[in-house]
Amino acid sequence: EPKETKPKNEEAYDPETGEINWDCPCLGDMTKGPCAEQFKAAFACYIYSQADPKGMDCIEKFKCMQDCFKEHPDVYKDNIFDDDDD
Repeated sequence: EPKETKPKNEEAYDPETGEINWDCPCLGDMTKGPCAEQFKAAFACYIYSQADPKGMDCIEKFKCMQDCFKEHPDVYKDNIFDDDDD
């Protein structure tokens, strides 16, 4: 009988396969919506980053993601990290 290929745990990244589980509930709605591609690019960059400290080579991708969030505040109001006090 065929085995189901569901991840053993609900992690976004499986180090055994090296694959990202974009359907993981832990990612919430980040993989959907107007900034899904920017999120996926930044998240994947961080997961696979070899930089020290980890993710330093992904700053530009995270900036693109944040810019997209700011363009869609109705969708991403809880995900905008702003330095301004307004």
